[in-house]
Amino acid sequence: MKTIDISKKKFSNLQPLVLSNKIVNTEAVIYHFRYSSDYDGVLKKLYLSSGNVFASKLYTIEMLNYYRDILPESFVIPDALVSVRGEIVGFCMPKVMGDNLSVLLSDDNVDYREQLFYLKCVGEEIEKLNNIRKYSCLKDIYFGDLQECNFVVDRNLKKLFAVDLDSCKISGNVAMASRYLNSKALLNSTINKYIINKDDSVLAYIIPTINSDLYCYNIMVLNYLYGDNINNLNESSFYDYLNYLKYVGIDSNLLDSFSKLVKYKDNDNISCYLDSLNRENICRAKGYVYRKVLGK
Repeated sequence: MKTIDISKKKFSNLQPLVLSNKIVNTEAVIYHFRYSSDYDGVLKKLYLSSGNVFASKLYTIEMLNYYRDILPESFVIPDALVSVRGEIVGFCMPKVMGDNLSVLLSDDNVDYREQLFYLKCVGEEIEKLNNIRKYSCLKDIYFGDLQECNFVVDRNLKKLFAVDLDSCKISGNVAMASRYLNSKALLNSTINKYIINKDDSVLAYIIPTINSDLYCYNIMVLNYLYGDNINNLNESSFYDYLNYLKYVGIDSNLLDSFSKLVKYKDNDNISCYLDSLNRENICRAKGYVYRKVLGK
């Protein structure tokens, strides 16, 4: 994989991208990066520039490039490493014009049917990886850090793109930290269903599997319904909310799938059930409505 070396002066002149406060970004600064007349992309400068995590990031990027031909076209894969006077600071990748999915899902001015369309697209991306594991030589690939912030939507083309793939699980790399796979998450009520990392030298709490990716996907949909992060509820409060969703008319298939998150059953790809949602039950599912019903 090629490395682009730039001067300190050129690096100091780069302009950071202004990100919405809806976008969770804890590991890097993102810059507009145009290093030649025919390349207009972004530079992700990692806060960590040494150690096991940094080394695994570099390995992950190498593996993404190695398997580029069998990965989905919707995956935004890094083009090159970037160094400043010989020291690697991060990597560059194509800039995707569009809206971050986290922003789109929280925008009340966006029609719910469009929001559901892109949530279904996330489920399709998960199925693409499932097929890669089944039908190619790449048997170890998962999103790992599956969350709303790691997708960008081109509303004109009606396409969804996966970004920030340097946190994915691929080809035996070290698992990375995940927004929804943490020590305070709902998943901790189901011991042994999710593989807890025992290696203190890496940041991941959970080793990614299809169940962990589907857990994150279900949480994304639940967060959309709830209007907030539902991932830190305890098991009792979670079931109380599911009972409320039943009361407001949420489809039984969705409810059964949500309940599997805390049961010793494989999680479901719920994309096929999202068309059952409508404006009324989405509005009634919001956390502030739920709390009003409870008198809180």
